[in-house]
Amino acid sequence: MGLRHTLTAALAVLLFAVAPVQGELSIRLPLPEQLKKEALPHFSVRDRNGQNLLQRRHMERMIQPQVKRIALVFFATWCMPCAKGATMLRNARVELAKNGVQPIFVNVGENDIGTIHKWIGQYGDPAAPLVLDSRSQMAGAFGLLEKNGSIIMPQILVLDARFRPLFLLGTEGSDFPRILWELNP
Repeated sequence: MGLRHTLTAALAVLLFAVAPVQGELSIRLPLPEQLKKEALPHFSVRDRNGQNLLQRRHMERMIQPQVKRIALVFFATWCMPCAKGATMLRNARVELAKNGVQPIFVNVGENDIGTIHKWIGQYGDPAAPLVLDSRSQMAGAFGLLEKNGSIIMPQILVLDARFRPLFLLGTEGSDFPRILWELNP
């Protein structure tokens, strides 16, 4: 392995491993108008293999009865902050379950299922539900897209057990993932 490769790898590990600055809290974003209602807008996504079309009723079946909050974790495989947040969620799996939080990973705008599954295996929780929003239909219906059609990442939409929007998070801070169950909107 050459010096350049070693230095690049070391820098990548360092940047990925750096914890949030002491006291830097997660960024709470305003809910888009589409999410300021009692129910989520209509959406369609695909299952983790890209085969079956899923809507709200299908996603509701993914949730265990003891769940109090659902965290829709919008990510893309190119998003390094998403990888950091997903790793934090994976490492807090027991604590999330104990506090009634169920993450659902939502890949946005990508079609390469192999790359998405590899990313989930490396950073996310392979046991957590995964849905594919390859055409950004869910992200668009929820008002998460910019005017040019892109999505700013990371974003985590927190819902109550009835799938009602509670709050939206951007970059994770020192209070993450605790904020997922402690924040009362």
